[in-house]
Amino acid sequence: MAKFVEKKEEFDNGLGKNEKIATSIVPVDGKYIFDIKIKNASGERIEEYYKWQFIYALVNSGMYNKDYIGVEVRFPKGNKTSAPLKIDAVIFDDPQWLDKYNSYWKDKNISDLDWLNEHILTVIEFKKGDKEIEKVYNGQVKAAMKQKEPSMDYVLGIYYDAERMYLFHRRNGLYLRYDENKNIKGDDSKIGDLSLQLFDPYIYLPDYNELVAKKNKAGTIDRSCRTIMDLDTITSRLTISLQDALSSVLRSLDKVGLRSQRGYEILIQTFALKIYDEKHNKKHPVDKLKFYITEDEEKFNSLREEGIQNFIKRLKEIWVNAENEYSKILGEQLIDWKEINQVKVVSSICKSFQDFSFVRSSKSDIYQMIFYNFANAFKRDESAQFLTPLPIIDFLVKMVNPRKNDTVLDPCCGIGDFLSLSYVNALEKPDEWKLSDANVYGVDIDPNMIKLATLNMLLNGDGEAKLYYKPDLGSILWKIAVGNPPELVELEVDKQKDGQWDNWSDKTKLMGFDVVLTNPPFGEDRAFRPTNEFEKKVIETYELWNVVGGDSIDKGLIFLENAYRMLKIGGRMGIVVSNSISSINKYACVREWLMKKMRIVAVFDLPPNVFAETGVNTSIIIAYKPDGERLQKLIDSNYSIFARDIKSVGYEKRTSKRNVVFNPVYKIDYSTFEIEKDMDGAMVLDEEFSQIINEFRDWCLGQEEEINHLFLKED
Repeated sequence: MAKFVEKKEEFDNGLGKNEKIATSIVPVDGKYIFDIKIKNASGERIEEYYKWQFIYALVNSGMYNKDYIGVEVRFPKGNKTSAPLKIDAVIFDDPQWLDKYNSYWKDKNISDLDWLNEHILTVIEFKKGDKEIEKVYNGQVKAAMKQKEPSMDYVLGIYYDAERMYLFHRRNGLYLRYDENKNIKGDDSKIGDLSLQLFDPYIYLPDYNELVAKKNKAGTIDRSCRTIMDLDTITSRLTISLQDALSSVLRSLDKVGLRSQRGYEILIQTFALKIYDEKHNKKHPVDKLKFYITEDEEKFNSLREEGIQNFIKRLKEIWVNAENEYSKILGEQLIDWKEINQVKVVSSICKSFQDFSFVRSSKSDIYQMIFYNFANAFKRDESAQFLTPLPIIDFLVKMVNPRKNDTVLDPCCGIGDFLSLSYVNALEKPDEWKLSDANVYGVDIDPNMIKLATLNMLLNGDGEAKLYYKPDLGSILWKIAVGNPPELVELEVDKQKDGQWDNWSDKTKLMGFDVVLTNPPFGEDRAFRPTNEFEKKVIETYELWNVVGGDSIDKGLIFLENAYRMLKIGGRMGIVVSNSISSINKYACVREWLMKKMRIVAVFDLPPNVFAETGVNTSIIIAYKPDGERLQKLIDSNYSIFARDIKSVGYEKRTSKRNVVFNPVYKIDYSTFEIEKDMDGAMVLDEEFSQIINEFRDWCLGQEEEINHLFLKED
């Protein structure tokens, strides 16, 4: 789609500089015309400008061949005395359209008209600054789409108004937005439910091959001969479908009483089978996908029926091939294929997700909605496990910028989003700067979260991430020691008071990490209060216990010190903490302690309620760990700290159909009261993260060499 944008700009800087276009790019009413006026006497762009800008970009980007497109295409109305319906532009699926069109208007042969109606792929209407979009859609776009025959056939409708693009389609006789997320009532949406105030980014514009595939898609899909390329990628355009799939699975779990640990395990193992099936097919396209269920197979009442046995056999075949490679998840057979309720759950998961590709979607952030919502469905609130909103994770990862040979740790990793996004973010870099998932480490107190984190990393990488489950005190007590492979070791609490974690009775040596990224539990209601002598000794291994004083300590402080001590010299961290830690007088001693341990690089205050479950005001601290001598020199130089008070994050967190969703909040141009548009035709989110990342990188250039090396260097 970058080519579409490039060619649109190419038109603006070339043909669009003139008052007229010498020759039409495609036929106008069946013939090429000349000297087309695209600007008025004042040099302002008129509607014709945007028409030819759009057509130029379509053709020269390679999305559509010019032989398939016509402009000012006329179709007769039923009443012979009525003026014909004139459609601004039509894309056909056959280059013969031009001969058929001219033949019809010459001889009025009805067979030519029928041929034209049957071969319409797309209709397009152009305007300049017409704000009555409902009127334009109903009176022109929808009317043009109705020209396509038969009336149940697929057709795309495009409305292009001064570079704002709105996509519609007729699917199974229903007139809807192409972006399913904009159909407020799904397939039952009427004109008032089509979110007509929201336009579409150019990236949603399908090319010729995609449209032909939609047109030719059979009512009943033969899923037995599909490859990964036949599956839909998960994008924001399919959010509604994804929410429905999630809700369907959760209903199935409730229906058979498996909204439980066993149901969670079935879910995880079934997802692992899907991921393996897709990855195997990607490597070996001849081996068709096996993760599917037919309509006959899903309608079973007994496990003795042949259909459901065929389904079970197919998934068992995936299991046999996957169990060694995915041993962390499939090492133990937890699905009982002879228990009908468990098979019903597996079949529901398969039916809900069989048409989506997890693997092809792995570079988007929407696929993580799956992990986020299933984690919410099974998380243990009493353990204070609250999942970090994805925009916050993405921001922190891009700021700290893990890459190349960095080792990355999240000491309370949850579903592994900091780890998976670190890996995914580095995929966009040159090969020598990509992050290895073998260098990714996580610890959590919940086995369910570790299983989901393992699945998350399997999806993105090669399954080499090192993820550890430790109940109760987790990484507060247990640390990752150097070894082959590295392993968790318990602190020697009698020997390691006040952070003396290098004092071991044997040759144990803790790993030092390049990067720690984490959003730990924090807040007064989740404070650590030792209840016995052993817990007292554990917390005394943390220097901040004595610095703060009292009979309890905010867990956020424990993990702040934990992050510092798990970093190697020169390592860097990004951590979410309670706003009170970074601001109120009570914790001035903590800030002073941190300043003596690390070079504070950046501090961000986040707006209230970005973590909807907690309601706690939060801050982000980014810092790196010089050696003592270097840190003192930096302190003496009165070093600079990059600080921002972030007010806009680009989303509102809501719950819809039992799923957690991030509803986008868009930036408004108050001179026109319209949503702002970027160069890619997308609505601009009302968020400050993107600008702050750019400002931070500019700021880094003026700081000490270490900051440039740690946060920027990629050459």
